[in-house]
Amino acid sequence: MKIKDGYFNIRRNNLAKYLVFILLILNINNVYAATVDEILDKYYPIYNEVKQCRSIIANNGSTIDEGVYLKSGYCIAVDRQLKVQTKQGKRLYVLVIGNVSFHKEGGNDSGSHADTGLVGMFVLRPKDDGWEVEYANPAMNAGSSGQGLKDWKLIQVAPDKWGFINIHSDSHWVYSGSAFILLTPDKGNIIRNWIEAKYEHSNAGTGSAGGCSNLDASTCTLLKAKLGVNKDTIINGFYPLKMTVNGFEDDKVYKNKVYIIKYQPRLGYQVPNDYPMKDLSF
Repeated sequence: MKIKDGYFNIRRNNLAKYLVFILLILNINNVYAATVDEILDKYYPIYNEVKQCRSIIANNGSTIDEGVYLKSGYCIAVDRQLKVQTKQGKRLYVLVIGNVSFHKEGGNDSGSHADTGLVGMFVLRPKDDGWEVEYANPAMNAGSSGQGLKDWKLIQVAPDKWGFINIHSDSHWVYSGSAFILLTPDKGNIIRNWIEAKYEHSNAGTGSAGGCSNLDASTCTLLKAKLGVNKDTIINGFYPLKMTVNGFEDDKVYKNKVYIIKYQPRLGYQVPNDYPMKDLSF
């Protein structure tokens, strides 16, 4: 290729080469986005020969110091693939789960009680005859004892957006509880929203988790919440959540007490400070 009088002068034999190169690049791009499996291979690049699974090494939810997370190897599998028709066209919502299966050096590992399972979510839009990524987060923590949560449900969280929801639960000695985990698409990312759903605690400091069957506020705390979506209102592009709380804690009794949870861009649903289970650990 030469430049003459300010214009490119391409010889015929070179022109053919350039055309072949351009077609090759276009073909690679089309093939790469053609299937869900090919997209997932990009985000989960490890194939564990021993476990014979697509996998990833990611934070397992356990820490050794503040802000320093331990890592585990997760075998992943697709839990849900659901197509949704939006104003922008067809979308494919994909939910991936993972169990702790090996440690980062490659040996077998089934995780501990302190480890969490893995969840990944993708929203794909059509590209040619395949798909391309619109929103993605391949590795978030969800599930106890290193096991990913199964059977996620898809709910509408905005006029043109949906999110996957499930319930994470765990217990430790006299504490037990659960939380709604709601995954929402936002600015090319997926936000993990953690909203406490149930909390049970033996105030006497003895016994075991789940010991509030006598409904005595002097010996235990028991709080439960139901989650609803208010589709009559839109705040920051998303429907607010309606949490209805029942139960008792010390001298407080909650009977169908309603709390509204609003969405904040890039941050997700923000639990109000007066929500009785805000920041409770279990």
